[in-house]
Amino acid sequence: MSHFSNDIIADNIISDVADMDKVQVMNSLSPANLKKVAAFVGGGCIVDFARDVLMDQMFDDAIDVPGPHG
Repeated sequence: MSHFSNDIIADNIISDVADMDKVQVMNSLSPANLKKVAAFVGGGCIVDFARDVLMDQMFDDAIDVPGPHG
């Protein structure tokens, strides 16, 4: 079950990544995720894959930020 604050975070990340061009997406990836994207061999678009990876990265980073109570 999802919490509304997580849904807001996810929605904001989706909007932020959608507003980026492909160069900004690639520049925003961590080195580990850039390596993952570079190894892409799927049948789809590599930029779409990179956007998905970046959204996961940004969500994980956002969730790791401590709340106001620690």
